[in-house]
Amino acid sequence: MIQISLEAARVNAQLKQEHAAKKLGITAKTLSNYERGISAIPGYIFKKAARIYGIPEEMIRLPIVNDGGYDDDEFFLTSSTV
Repeated sequence: MIQISLEAARVNAQLKQEHAAKKLGITAKTLSNYERGISAIPGYIFKKAARIYGIPEEMIRLPIVNDGGYDDDEFFLTSSTV
């Protein structure tokens, strides 16, 4: 199945970030953070966005959120006791 980004879904719905954020009840900065993977989007906001954008949830690819932790490979390479 082909998926598009959260940002592309918004753009395809012909919504500017500010307008979409208002419909979602969040700030444009918060929406920007969701679209760029800076913050994880809560499920209820994601479901609402999919409805507003007119696209099924499974067709939207969410970015991987960097939580400030280690990548699995990085963790195992730096925590080795060998």
